[in-house]
Amino acid sequence: MTNSYKIEVDASRKLFVAAVGGSFQISDAGGLAMAFLMEGSKIQSQTSEYTFVADLSELENVEPSLLDMLEQAFKMYSSIGFKKLYVIESKSAATRQQIREAAEKMNFGGEFVSNMNEIA
Repeated sequence: MTNSYKIEVDASRKLFVAAVGGSFQISDAGGLAMAFLMEGSKIQSQTSEYTFVADLSELENVEPSLLDMLEQAFKMYSSIGFKKLYVIESKSAATRQQIREAAEKMNFGGEFVSNMNEIA
């Protein structure tokens, strides 16, 4: 695996956090999706009470072949019914631009922030 990812539910703060770091490749997508579904099932009836956070601060690179998949992920996050959506931007300027472009293509309604402290 070329990256690390972690999906967790913080019930006390009502946060659903998907953290992805490293260089994301197609071989990583299946594991991430499975982890997302497993953790998501824990809050399925309470999704509207939770804030979704995509922590991409440690994401170094997204292969160009995965940009369509990234757009689909943004669509999925938007359609699930979370209370709010946040993306913690990558420290990499190139990756930050890739993510913003993917979000713009599908009119992502979330907010981009620099770190977890900016999440309301």
